[in-house]
Amino acid sequence: MSADAGAFPSDDWGVDPPDTDGVRAQDGAMFTNESGRPNTQPQPEANRPGATETDPAERDRVVDAVRAGCLVVVVAGHWLMAAIGTEATGTGAYRVQLANMLELRPWTQWLTWVLQVMPLFFIVGGFANAVSWTRTVNRGGRWADWVANRMRRLLAPAIGLLAVWLVVVAVAQPFLDPRLVHGGHRLVTKPLWFLGVYLVITAMTPLLVRLQTRLGIWAVVPWAVAAVAVDVLRFNDHDTALASLNFVFVWAALTQVGMSWDRLVANRDRWWMLAGGGYLALGLLVGIGPYGLSMVGVGGKVSNMAPPSIALLALGCAQLGLILAAWDRLRSVLAQERYWTPVMRIGAGGMTLYLWHLTAMAIGVCLVALAASLGIAQPTPGSALWWATRPLWFGVLAVVLSPILRRAAPVEVRSLLAPQSTGTPLWAAVLGVTAGAAAIAYLVIEGLQPVGPAVVPVLVLAALVRWLSPPNDAEPAIDRADRSA
Repeated sequence: MSADAGAFPSDDWGVDPPDTDGVRAQDGAMFTNESGRPNTQPQPEANRPGATETDPAERDRVVDAVRAGCLVVVVAGHWLMAAIGTEATGTGAYRVQLANMLELRPWTQWLTWVLQVMPLFFIVGGFANAVSWTRTVNRGGRWADWVANRMRRLLAPAIGLLAVWLVVVAVAQPFLDPRLVHGGHRLVTKPLWFLGVYLVITAMTPLLVRLQTRLGIWAVVPWAVAAVAVDVLRFNDHDTALASLNFVFVWAALTQVGMSWDRLVANRDRWWMLAGGGYLALGLLVGIGPYGLSMVGVGGKVSNMAPPSIALLALGCAQLGLILAAWDRLRSVLAQERYWTPVMRIGAGGMTLYLWHLTAMAIGVCLVALAASLGIAQPTPGSALWWATRPLWFGVLAVVLSPILRRAAPVEVRSLLAPQSTGTPLWAAVLGVTAGAAAIAYLVIEGLQPVGPAVVPVLVLAALVRWLSPPNDAEPAIDRADRSA
């Protein structure tokens, strides 16, 4: 499931779907105590550090704000690193040239130490999944139902994207330059890798919670050691098949860190240890070790992202330290509804925004190509003028994306508010996770060409969503507040 940089920016920035079960104060507080192990009794609502005066029992607003902020960074990172230029054809028109800014201007690779937010997504996702699973267990719920509901909500928004692009590829293939068609469908299918990885890690939540129960904050160590071992073997013989194990080990390690969220927040005055230690480790890995500077894939080099390396664990710890440093200020700001409302709105349509923002960029490239054919040139990528025109580029893409979101977002909203599945057989949940991950892996590796074979995994995903959906007349299994984004 490689996602190294090519003509377009890598999709390695990632995004986490909103935690539709909610991050409730009493559930989060019961998860870890001072030792890093779960409390057996919920903490009083007023004592939960993430709660606010306006909703003391319902949300850890900082967690939601981190996810929403990371989502904005994801979109900005992709749009910013698209180095789209033009060259003269000698006929008065121009030809579009596509490149990756990380390759074109290597100094921009330093920006990935800030813009690569995937580690933070898995950290906050680990906390959210642990809270949701703990609450499910306390209610007498089952893993099969829990994972089926989360799988359905994760996959449902992707079906529309894939259906649209199957039609686009089928219609455009006979008429357009094959390279343009190939670049378009590869651009929009690459980000799907996150769905497959997150689906597997989510299914592992009971195991991760059990490790957290027994080992506390030290539960991250086994995953980290395994990731280091894979890296050592990988850098010695470049065995990419073996390195793929780190799709589990590295992301599980970061997810495990998130399950110590309460303890880390309680000791946030030591944020500098986490941030300093993380960046020091990252600096040593890059400066002395064999790890590359870029925290996303750059063509021709061993990627820190696809498959992920231990460098991302160091980066995630460093970023978490910075979040803890700003935690009190963030909590104060988010207590104000004018700041909290945008966070909720972004979170509610998070997966839709993630899946469709590259489609908007593909349309933007087509607009640039149209302008180039009319004799309108683009600034040289990386030049002062090019950087100065990035706000205009962002504005155009935002205008393109807005109507897409209005049409696509209701699909995600309906999946969030749908009744909960019950009575899911264990074999069905296991089969669903396996088939879903396999179908996504195929689409990430092969894309949507040729169209015929690509229809099969898309139909598999659509069938899974339908199969895991409860009857239309089913009653909601939990209160709507628990499913709010």
